[in-house]
Amino acid sequence: MQALLPLSWTTSQPEPCHAPVPHTCTHPPACNFGCITLDPAYQSKVDALYTAGPAAAETQRLIQKGAIIGTFLGDEHLYFGVQLRELKAVADALRLAYPAGIVYLNEAPDIAMCNYRKDNSSVFGDGECMPVNVDWFGFDFYQHDSVSWEAAREAYDAFVFPRYGRPDQRAVPVSLGYDGRANLTAAEAAELDTFCATNAREFFAMGLADGRFVGQFPFHYNGGVTNPDGSVTGSAGIVNLPKCLATYQGIGKIIKAAGPAGTSQDPAPRRPRPGPDGKTFVEPKCTTPLPPAPSIWSWCARH
Repeated sequence: MQALLPLSWTTSQPEPCHAPVPHTCTHPPACNFGCITLDPAYQSKVDALYTAGPAAAETQRLIQKGAIIGTFLGDEHLYFGVQLRELKAVADALRLAYPAGIVYLNEAPDIAMCNYRKDNSSVFGDGECMPVNVDWFGFDFYQHDSVSWEAAREAYDAFVFPRYGRPDQRAVPVSLGYDGRANLTAAEAAELDTFCATNAREFFAMGLADGRFVGQFPFHYNGGVTNPDGSVTGSAGIVNLPKCLATYQGIGKIIKAAGPAGTSQDPAPRRPRPGPDGKTFVEPKCTTPLPPAPSIWSWCARH
């Protein structure tokens, strides 16, 4: 088994931030929320993980065994306040500490599809790319019809890939694997199960057709209890959805059986190298995509 190590690299901002857009306000009526920024101690945390101390020694042992292949930077950090330059700082530090390692970041759909954070500020400026040392990027986006995969694919093609400065940067779609409702009737659970399996196949087809998709990560939720009558208590996860579970298990077997014959390593990874000073990475210029009008994607409305 291979894994990515999680890294804690952010800290709370001293004052709360404000979400002025109605559909991003999760704490009405004030609509304030706790936001984050780069931890001033991020470099020491990278060092502790990879280059200095007992934990780093164990990490290096696991890297040599092939068990550790990179770092997971977590979920929704840009959405909750981290700036692009701060993401670059930690990604660059990780590249220097583990040159061959994968650096993976997941985000909210607002970042990838609409280019704004929870506080309504823009993430990418004109010509700005995804930091060159972020190797894998993905976002979770959940709908209960064909928009689930159609809008996600459109977003990768129109807004994510144009912001890649390297031909070997990859995408990792996060697909539906749960339901947030507290309880589901047997009919609702069956309908969700069928859709979840369909959604999984559509995302898999997307990955087979385009080598820039390096993996498919269903949102993990432990799930509730499936009752004898087929209803679900306590919200549904993949464990409560037998068709969906079998579909993802089948996809996993296909991916594992393909091994290095898959398309995700074409072109082969070529990790960036620092400049003459041994520590600076130059960021290229990228196309500046224009988000669709809110009438097309209502969740991109900024007012």
